[in-house]
Amino acid sequence: MITYSEFIRILRDESNSRSLTSLTDSKVADMIEYMSLTKRSLQEAKRAGDEERVSDVSKQIENVLSTINKIIDIRLKKIYQLSLLKNIDQSTKDMLSSKETVILDKLASMLSEYKRSFLNQIKDAEPAREEPKVVESEKNDSNKVVIKVMSDIPQFIWKNNKTYGPFAFPNVVEVEKEVADILIKSGKAVLA
Repeated sequence: MITYSEFIRILRDESNSRSLTSLTDSKVADMIEYMSLTKRSLQEAKRAGDEERVSDVSKQIENVLSTINKIIDIRLKKIYQLSLLKNIDQSTKDMLSSKETVILDKLASMLSEYKRSFLNQIKDAEPAREEPKVVESEKNDSNKVVIKVMSDIPQFIWKNNKTYGPFAFPNVVEVEKEVADILIKSGKAVLA
């Protein structure tokens, strides 16, 4: 028969160990039996009208559940870490309850599938298509023209004190009609 001090010992051992401590199905059955007997004791105290005993046993149940919750949290973190390993030996699995073994196997499978899927998604990426760079104008005026740059054009300042360029071949850009006419006449651009 397990006692409350055994729950505390299990928590302490689990907290102090880097690996999983033994928590077999028979130990889980002992925990269930402890809770069952404690609940029966609570019912008896309620029937007898012993409020002090009801309070004590209720607090005992609350403490046990809190301790078990902490044990489970620690064990789940360790099981997660185990699930990342490729090979888990049988002696490690023997430290687990049957439910924990199921969790470990499912988690390991899910993580492996996620990793495979993620890597394949990256590995199977299509090559990016190279598209000509398009420089968009600040506003779409009717006196603007779209041209295709035929050779590199260095940055220049037009008579309206606006800076244009630099434009690299084979960009498609939109510029003032007057600027486009000069670039087309000089052979540096064509209408797009």
